[in-house]
Amino acid sequence: MRLVRCPNCGFVCKKNGKTNAGSQRWYCNQCSYSFTNKVNKTNNNLQIFLDWLFGKHTQLDMAGEGRSFRRKTSQFWELWPLPPKVESSSSVVFVDGIYLARNACIL
Repeated sequence: MRLVRCPNCGFVCKKNGKTNAGSQRWYCNQCSYSFTNKVNKTNNNLQIFLDWLFGKHTQLDMAGEGRSFRRKTSQFWELWPLPPKVESSSSVVFVDGIYLARNACIL
């Protein structure tokens, strides 16, 4: 069983009923703090996105027939990998084709 700790003082909390929306309410005996524990599914959604990105499945093959997949993973579509940091100089030039294409449309 997972122990829920108080965000205020860090002691173990006990269940204290439910909210009107149906979320579990928790109560800390140490500091008398009542709260609901928010569930963060960002790690799970990132894993789903990476499984799709590096796998052979289409978005339609993913759970929810594509729509739920796109909704859950929408925050990861704007991530861009950073280029490696170059400490020494060399005669190689890195050209970013995406950057050039975006600027070419502005002209």
